[in-house]
Amino acid sequence: MPVSRREKFLACISSNDQTARHVIRKTARLASYYNSKWFVLYVQTPKESQDKIALDKQRHLINNFKLATEMGAEIIRVHNPKISEAIIEVAEQKQITTICLGKPHINLFRVILATNVFNNLLKKLSSSDIDLVILS
Repeated sequence: MPVSRREKFLACISSNDQTARHVIRKTARLASYYNSKWFVLYVQTPKESQDKIALDKQRHLINNFKLATEMGAEIIRVHNPKISEAIIEVAEQKQITTICLGKPHINLFRVILATNVFNNLLKKLSSSDIDLVILS
């Protein structure tokens, strides 16, 4: 008989307030449905360091961390210039089964493809047993 794996979700958020809230809420629902542990990951890149990120974005991030905590998530903040690497590292450390991302905006999608973040993430995930869910 196949062993059923214990689901663990990783919601990846950015400082984009709307998308982050959306990803947090949808991942919370998934985790609740599977009665699973879940995490919220924010990767702080050098261009979003404390002294460079706008105050309103900082406030939104703090509010989103608070929302996620209230909904049962464990918050993980890491500093890394390479977002996809940070996501994979955390996913492996926490034995994540499903990574949840917000759907990139079309212009952002081009940026993501240009910076290879998304491609790197897909490449790294293809050799693992981790699912990727893009939330619309």
